[in-house]
Amino acid sequence: MQNEQNMALPSPGASPLLFARSIGQIFLQRNAGMGVAILIAVFSVSPRLGCALLIGASTGNLVGHIFADLNSTASRSDLHGFNGALAALAAFTFIDNDSFSGAVAILAAIAASALSAAMTRALHVHNLPTYSGPAIIVTWAWLPFVPIIHSGGPAETDAWNVGAAGAFFNGPHVDAPALFISFTSHVVAGLAPIVFATGLLAGSIILVGLVLTRPAAAFWALIGSTLGLCLSAIAGAPEYAMVSGACGLNSALAAMATYRLGTGPAVAAMGLTCAFAWVGSMIGIPLLTAPFVIASWTVQVFVERRQLALLRKTLIHHESVSLALDASNDKAQEMR
Repeated sequence: MQNEQNMALPSPGASPLLFARSIGQIFLQRNAGMGVAILIAVFSVSPRLGCALLIGASTGNLVGHIFADLNSTASRSDLHGFNGALAALAAFTFIDNDSFSGAVAILAAIAASALSAAMTRALHVHNLPTYSGPAIIVTWAWLPFVPIIHSGGPAETDAWNVGAAGAFFNGPHVDAPALFISFTSHVVAGLAPIVFATGLLAGSIILVGLVLTRPAAAFWALIGSTLGLCLSAIAGAPEYAMVSGACGLNSALAAMATYRLGTGPAVAAMGLTCAFAWVGSMIGIPLLTAPFVIASWTVQVFVERRQLALLRKTLIHHESVSLALDASNDKAQEMR
């Protein structure tokens, strides 16, 4: 019976929705409209990257449909496609040759989807999601062995090493309104590199999708991007990193992942994310979205352990009160 369930095909009408929702999960939103917004944003920057997104998401969903239990949490939450999509986007971003990048994209999407299933089972014990961890690990595995675009390609290749020495505004003095507009555009652009895109247009399209899908997530994404931009500017990030939006992507994701835990945990996650990104940039490692993943896991584990500790303390207190009441009742009965 289980095999029959695994082999069951989704209805034709459900397939496009499943596909779009799986892309929406890149921004932690199980929403088809968000998936469509991401597609439009990526295609608006680069049709080449848009094709990579389609290839990766299709491959990831296919692998998940063939091998995963359709009744599992990952299947019901449409989590199979987004790591494959990110892995394919990384391949097309870092590899210049289209034929080579296409082959690597498909293999990476398959590997990321398979690894996602394994990580989901392993992290389930700790009640942690995989996030983009599988795509990061797979990309790190092949990245040292292939030619990487260093110039003349999308700005995403420079987007991951933020915090390098330099100044944000070294040019002539600008007035406050112009500075505000420039700063705001960089904040919105910080949403684009999450899907290996760059610039204000892609960031704006993604922001509109978030606002229509979940306004609270859009608000916290902007908070995260703003904090990441400010801290990166203080740390001396170069202006090209600011313009591309690279400085806000990890903190924006961390904010969206943790804001439901409360303001304190969300701020802590954003701060940890920026710290991890800065350390990685000093070492020279292409971090991708690893700072967000590690920071979010750290905060979620801390919050869960704190809640368990408070629960134990409450139970012990209630048990002590109950024992005291029982003892008092026994003493009252003896006096009678």
